[in-house]
Amino acid sequence: MFMRLVQFVFAFFSGYLVIKWISIPHPYVLADFFVGIVINPLQFFAAAIALFIGILINGGVIKGIINKTIKAWRKQMSWSILMLLEYCGFGIVFFLLFYIGWEETLLFFSLSFLYGMISIEK
Repeated sequence: MFMRLVQFVFAFFSGYLVIKWISIPHPYVLADFFVGIVINPLQFFAAAIALFIGILINGGVIKGIINKTIKAWRKQMSWSILMLLEYCGFGIVFFLLFYIGWEETLLFFSLSFLYGMISIEK
C-alpha cells in the first residue's frame, strides 16, 4: 500500500510538471504552440521526460489495478478496502490534475491508460 501511495505522489508530481511546462495557448493556434517549443526547447524536453515518466508510473498503476480486479472477479472474492482505496487514490490524482489543466491531463491519462492496457498479461 505504501508503494502505491508513492506511485500516486510521483504520478501527481509528474503530471503537475507536464501541465506547468507545456503551455497550450488559448485560443489554440498550432503555430504558436510550435513557436513556444522552439523558443523554450529545454523546458519542452523536461516536460517530455516528465510526461514519459508519468506515463510509465500511471501505466503501472493501471495495470496493477486491472490485474487485481480481474483476479478478484475470477476467484469470486469480495472487493477489499485496499482495492477501493487504490481506485479512489487514482481518481483523486486524476481530478486534481484535471482541475489544474484539463487538456494536458486528458492527454496524460489517455496515454497512460493506453500503455497500461497494452502491458496487461494473461
